[in-house]
Amino acid sequence: MSNGAEGLISIVIINPNSSQSMTTALEPILANLTHPALSLRYHTGPDQSPPSVNDSTTSVLSAAHTFASLQTFLGEAEDHQVDAFLVACFSDHPLVGMLREHTTKPVLGIFEASIMHALALGRPFGVVTTGQYWEAALTDGVRSRFGSADLGGAFVGVESTGMSALELHEARAEIVTGALGVAAAKIVGRGARTIIMGCAGMSGMERAIRGGCAGEQVVVVDAVRSGVTVLEGLVRAMRD
Repeated sequence: MSNGAEGLISIVIINPNSSQSMTTALEPILANLTHPALSLRYHTGPDQSPPSVNDSTTSVLSAAHTFASLQTFLGEAEDHQVDAFLVACFSDHPLVGMLREHTTKPVLGIFEASIMHALALGRPFGVVTTGQYWEAALTDGVRSRFGSADLGGAFVGVESTGMSALELHEARAEIVTGALGVAAAKIVGRGARTIIMGCAGMSGMERAIRGGCAGEQVVVVDAVRSGVTVLEGLVRAMRD
């Protein structure tokens, strides 16, 4: 059964923290992915959610509070008004599993989607992320989700900027650009030729990443855009 107009796909993009500015920043970055048969809807975590997901504790809190605020969308999914959910937090985020327990619609995290994208490109890849906590946490997430810590040598690891997702939007532009460039240079030095921007708050910052690549021909993957395109394909493949 189609959602609303014949053939229309509706994807809910969920920012599980409480920072509306991060959600708002995604809309122009994803605008050129929309078309008459694809609708993107946005949801920001409630005020009780942490303003930035920085570690295991804030991951769990953001999942719990945001899940409670998604009941209307889950009801719409049952009524075929929502076709898929994208959790726009770059981590092995617990909200993905929670939603999968409560809907038959496709649910994907940007972490999974971008790694599938990078693997499909067939080049060594790494992740540039926010705080140092995520270097080990994301490596563990790759092992948990994909069964290997290095994916047969394809995954070269994670480099952090030392900034939180919130700081990416609030710090001076030159500080953000510098931190992204330094992290990109380190991951390129480890052999990466594809770089995943490992935070939804980095969407639109490809130029800063490229600035640290010292002329290397590097593909930069925006994890949120990966999630939208993978989910649209999944929904279309599942339809009769």
